[in-house]
Amino acid sequence: MKIREFPYPFRAALAVCSDIDNCDLDTFIAIHQFINSEKYGLGLPVADSFFGVAKDQAHMAYFNPDGSSRPREAEFIRQAIQDGLIDSLHSWGDFNDAPPNPLFLQTIARQLTEELTKVGLEVPIWINHGSPNNHQNLIARLWPQYQGDDPHSPLYTAKFAKKIGIKYHWWSEIVQWPLSSARQRISGKELQRITLNHFKNMVKILLGKSTRIKTSDTVTDLMKTITLRDGSPLIAFTRFAQHPNRADLWGAGPNSLRHSLAKKILDELIQQQGYIIIYTHLAKAVIQDQGKIFFPSEEEEVLNCLADYYKKKLIWVTPTAKLLQYKNVHDFLEWQVVREKKKIIIKINGLKDPVEGKRIPSVDELAGICFYTPIARDTYIQLRDQKVATELFGLESTGSGWIGFPPPLPPKTELIDYS
Repeated sequence: MKIREFPYPFRAALAVCSDIDNCDLDTFIAIHQFINSEKYGLGLPVADSFFGVAKDQAHMAYFNPDGSSRPREAEFIRQAIQDGLIDSLHSWGDFNDAPPNPLFLQTIARQLTEELTKVGLEVPIWINHGSPNNHQNLIARLWPQYQGDDPHSPLYTAKFAKKIGIKYHWWSEIVQWPLSSARQRISGKELQRITLNHFKNMVKILLGKSTRIKTSDTVTDLMKTITLRDGSPLIAFTRFAQHPNRADLWGAGPNSLRHSLAKKILDELIQQQGYIIIYTHLAKAVIQDQGKIFFPSEEEEVLNCLADYYKKKLIWVTPTAKLLQYKNVHDFLEWQVVREKKKIIIKINGLKDPVEGKRIPSVDELAGICFYTPIARDTYIQLRDQKVATELFGLESTGSGWIGFPPPLPPKTELIDYS
């Protein structure tokens, strides 16, 4: 008996995780009509992000620069969160030009938290934003200026982030290879990356920059549990990007997807049985021409290739929050096998959640989880000592196969299909 690495029959997992910079509401709708909609586009399950506050109308945000509400955007953001089209907060706001005023930041964080919680909405992902001036960001290895989780700072707002359900944190880390490979043996490439990272760490120590050391698990693992400066745990995750010009890696703007989603990358991902969360700014890749918004042909080509791999059940494409939730449940699920006469019972005993503590997962959280069994038709899964509805996958003539749960549903697209 074993748990499958990915939802059946996928052989790798990928999420497109886009920062909302330079994306107004109309652009958001056009982008996701092309990417998400089966009616107008590729039918890829992709979610996006939003700002709490932005300096102008070019960035989709809940509040205006003065803190007043944007009724059209705010209503859209709430519905998009409900529908799964938005799963990430790109920090409380865009403060690239100058650090935020502490009182203003506290007000924005409190108001946004109240607005979302009163309608029962949660946003599971926090994405650090922009330049070092964004002192509201949560802890990051390369940016000591970030103070959002420091309880001794007037910019401490992590308490509000927790109230809106933030559980996962992009901690400003990018790598250029697939992560968390399902293969048990370390490949030659992985060993080279670990060795190179170790050498870089030695140089940093010699230069007196030990605080910038990158641990090996940051190089190889999709996610890890960290402790914020206020003592609370979060699950930090690393994103992936490639670009021939390293200076353009962090911008992840026009012409970046053709590199990060190149066919050779997707093929390597499948071969490594790995996970990737793509770092990008989708709005920077679009071209506006006489009112039409579209991607350059090279970007369209790789997105079509990804859609093909998804429809062929090779790469599981899913929103970032769904991928992180699945990986968290997969890695920390506690289960046991009990044999009763000629039947097999898989008992879900709990989830050793690194953020919430040990608890019993919900059926929704088990979406995509599958177990191999030699007698599939005589196996069932128990949760809270009750048999739960499951599906059988990949049945063999011997009677073996997989039992479990289908992948999570994709985001609803009515909001963008009919806008």
